[in-house]
Amino acid sequence: MKINVKKVLITVIIIIVLIVTLLFAFKNNKQVSNTNEIENVFTNNLISEANTLVVNMPEEQVEQAWEWQHDTLENHNINVSAISSIHNTIDSYPINAEVIVKDGVIVDEYYKNGYDPNSVFTLQSTSKSITSALIGIAIDKGYIESVNVPISNYFPQILESGSEYKSQITIWNLLTHTTGLDASDTENWDEWLASDNWVDYVLERPATSRPGTVFRYFTGNTHLLSAIIQQATGKTAYEFGEEYLFGPLDIESAQCSTDPQGISDGGNGFALNIYDMARIGELYLNNGIWNGKRIISEQWIKDSTTLQFDRSSGSADYGYQWWVRTFGDNNYPAYFAQGHYGQYIFVVPDLNLVVAITSHYEGSTSIYWQIMNNIVNACN
Repeated sequence: MKINVKKVLITVIIIIVLIVTLLFAFKNNKQVSNTNEIENVFTNNLISEANTLVVNMPEEQVEQAWEWQHDTLENHNINVSAISSIHNTIDSYPINAEVIVKDGVIVDEYYKNGYDPNSVFTLQSTSKSITSALIGIAIDKGYIESVNVPISNYFPQILESGSEYKSQITIWNLLTHTTGLDASDTENWDEWLASDNWVDYVLERPATSRPGTVFRYFTGNTHLLSAIIQQATGKTAYEFGEEYLFGPLDIESAQCSTDPQGISDGGNGFALNIYDMARIGELYLNNGIWNGKRIISEQWIKDSTTLQFDRSSGSADYGYQWWVRTFGDNNYPAYFAQGHYGQYIFVVPDLNLVVAITSHYEGSTSIYWQIMNNIVNACN
């Protein structure tokens, strides 16, 4: 059979042209597809009003904010009728909210009319326990050497007084209210708040006893801790807390007032909602770990919540701005943050229990001991 070479050659050329055309079309479609993908990504990455690029990450890459989980009292072996009785007691007092956390989940909560989990409460002196946490974090991160540092390192003006006692005051003394300064909330509260400079007012008080020998509860001591945080870190206690405490715990309700010089009121001025109060308790219960991340050293948690100074009086002893005592018929060891008008964060480690309470009650604190004793007994 005679082959027409010319026809074969034309056929081959046509086939080659078709193949090249198909390859070009495929490449062009792929470029268009990639361009569309880039355009879609760019479209989804919008510019916020603050002129900041907001990147919409794929769902599996977005870290979800931590949220409380809820469960029943029965599932955690808590006596339901006992808790109901506690609610009846709370009804009779100006207690605004209560949350019980057992085994890491919320098992009970109570709110007076007008309040809910988002209501933000001024913590009063429970703020002191927040400031203590921030001091611990500042030490952990090397901003402050230790609790044994003389405060004259931060306030050299006290050396000008010539007082031997004042020169011996350390951060430990501020944490434990054992500065030896002649000042207390009972005697100096109004005058201190009315002063033009809260820090200077404290530093100018006379020293009447050797540091470490006498307990005198004075919010001004904690305010000096807040001022030290600001000097050591270059940030207010509130700003430092936003970065290293509130932020990592996904706490969004935190607020803080300041003194006339803009120093965070670490002794009395923090505010949180009750869920976030409970987060602080849970962080301490878990020895400084939150959601798998170390926030505060375990040693600081231990030192803060165990006896540092035996007052030999009153209903509780003192750690680092945390109160220490037992609760329940079985005398379970516990520690708690306490604020005026009834702001509390209770932690009972042996029961894996955290209780947060907010109030506006000016009566005896014995009602809170009664409530906590009953809650603890309900867990047995």
